[in-house]
Amino acid sequence: MEFSAFLGVVSAMIQMGLAILVLVKNSDRRENRLFSLLLLLFMFWSLAELNLIYRGITATGLKLLFTPGILLAYFFCLFTAIYPEFQPEAYIFKTRWQPWLLSLPAWLLLALLWSNRLLSSFEATEGGFSLSFGSFEFVLKGIVIGYLFLALTTLSSSRKKAETTSQIRRLRYTFTAMLLPIAAGSITIALSKWFTGGTTIYSFGLFPVLGIIMSIILSYTMLKYNLMEIDLIFSIGLVYTLLTAILAGFMELMQELMQSILDFSDVWSRVIVILIIAAIFSPLKELLVSLVDRFFGRQSFDSARVMQSILAELRKQPDEPKLFAKFVSELQLILDFSSAETVAQTIDGSPEKGPDLGEIPVEVNEIDALVNHFAETGDQKSEQIARAFKERDFRHYFSFRNETGNYGGLLLGPKNTRVPYTETELNLVQGLANEIPHVVENLQMIQRLLKQEKASQEIGLAAEMLTAISAPTGFCEFAGFKLASFASLAGEIKGDMIDICGDPQNRFIGVYDAFHHGIKAVLTLNLLFSVFRSVSEPDCKIQTAGKVLRHFAGKQLCSAVTLLFPGDRSLHVRNCGNPAPLLISNGKVTPLHLSESEPVGLSEQTLVGVCDIMLEAGDLVFVSTNGLFKAFKELRGRELTDFLTEKAPGSVEECRRLIVEELEPFVRKRYSDDITFIVAGRT
Repeated sequence: MEFSAFLGVVSAMIQMGLAILVLVKNSDRRENRLFSLLLLLFMFWSLAELNLIYRGITATGLKLLFTPGILLAYFFCLFTAIYPEFQPEAYIFKTRWQPWLLSLPAWLLLALLWSNRLLSSFEATEGGFSLSFGSFEFVLKGIVIGYLFLALTTLSSSRKKAETTSQIRRLRYTFTAMLLPIAAGSITIALSKWFTGGTTIYSFGLFPVLGIIMSIILSYTMLKYNLMEIDLIFSIGLVYTLLTAILAGFMELMQELMQSILDFSDVWSRVIVILIIAAIFSPLKELLVSLVDRFFGRQSFDSARVMQSILAELRKQPDEPKLFAKFVSELQLILDFSSAETVAQTIDGSPEKGPDLGEIPVEVNEIDALVNHFAETGDQKSEQIARAFKERDFRHYFSFRNETGNYGGLLLGPKNTRVPYTETELNLVQGLANEIPHVVENLQMIQRLLKQEKASQEIGLAAEMLTAISAPTGFCEFAGFKLASFASLAGEIKGDMIDICGDPQNRFIGVYDAFHHGIKAVLTLNLLFSVFRSVSEPDCKIQTAGKVLRHFAGKQLCSAVTLLFPGDRSLHVRNCGNPAPLLISNGKVTPLHLSESEPVGLSEQTLVGVCDIMLEAGDLVFVSTNGLFKAFKELRGRELTDFLTEKAPGSVEECRRLIVEELEPFVRKRYSDDITFIVAGRT
């Protein structure tokens, strides 16, 4: 088997296998289906070459050869408009009918080809054949060049819009894979006789080899895209392929001109052309290198703009974990590192901290340099931490530290390509690391403000809910008793409440002191309000309330409770956790003797202090939460019982007035605990 035939067989097999593999992987994607079609067209091209090799150069064989080539030019334009990213604004998709209109030149060429108007003559040569195009030669070459120009324009537009490293890499693969066969084959064939006319040489094996290269590179990107750097392949391969194609075309053109116009011999023509090529080779190569680097090579970036963009994204993050995660993901797009990790010293105020390196010189960020620095300064703890980082294959450490504190740091592994970081890249990371503490501090300040705002809204809602169920304070008569009440809630609503139920079948007075504050306290009070008004049997009220609150044992919804049930001349007292009610009679203040009690909701069976008292004319019963007792002791330095004994109030009005006047300056300043009490006396 001839070597060119072997290449054709290998090329056809690879292209058919990859086409099937891409379809099997995901046939729903439009780019996969179109790419498989391109591979199959290359396969038919290789098969057509095999046909020419084994069956000879015939008109039908040439038609079979050029048919997939013409279709490839058009379908390549479509492919570049949807891969790596779909471009709805691409020229080929400008209107609904644009793809069909742009396909007409390809169908025109096929019609000319199969009607024997495109090829005028052909002749077999060693390793290929020569052919001459007819009067439609320039139509053929113009359409092919037009399709190639359209494809390159679309790819250039894709490059300008590529933002991520993955997009840029996939685009480079596409350029490399497609431009290699285009540069080495299509450009040479299309332009070799543009000016001079005559025959065109076609060599067997050229397009199968380039087709294999294209198929492997593009299939790799579409089937499993890994971070394999191809800058070197791209730059060297594309530059020298273009250089070879241009010089080959130039050599053929100059030889034809010298022999046809200047009548030079073949030997002298070759000598002169070789000398000219030797003179222009280096300048031409440098020009191509600069052009490739400018349009297709590694992209540079503006550090200031990148830093501004990344900081803008970081300031949008709601908390520190998402802030650091976003920081790493944004840097990945720029640096393409193999690994990175943030070492957070605080997360949302949590006391948990990561490894804390000691003082680090500003100019040092390499792990090796840090190990040496800590070894020289004798900081063994930091040296061990740095060595642990090195063992995990991290190369750089950037500290998030400022004058107010240490917020962690960034560990940076090597690039996927193992190429060292540039000075510009390291300066960018260092600049961002210097800004991280300010971003974290701003985030923490915003979180504090949001927390305060949330607490304020919660307190407002709790106050509205509490007002709806609380009895009005002041003076009133109730079931033959005169009542005087007072309530001053702290800023956070600790949970005190007075409840007066006038239902003839369920009369009672309640004084509650819920645990916690805010919404939890108000929820507890609402539950007590509902249970006590739903259960009329006095001995069942507290036990039922305890069972309801036990459903919220995980939240520890508990409350101290004092219930007063009025009789003809008596009060039946049920106390759970509040200070013992006081009996004020004949100038004496006596705490009621109650059995041991506990707040409602602490246990399955609540311990209740029970007492029944008969009230004579002028006797008062004083019920309060512990906030009033604590206020007298902290603010006045005396016990409440001593104050009442000294003042000896004779009516509910006087008792209320004396206590309010004593505490009024502190109540006005919103004492830190709720102050709630009620005084009852016979009318």
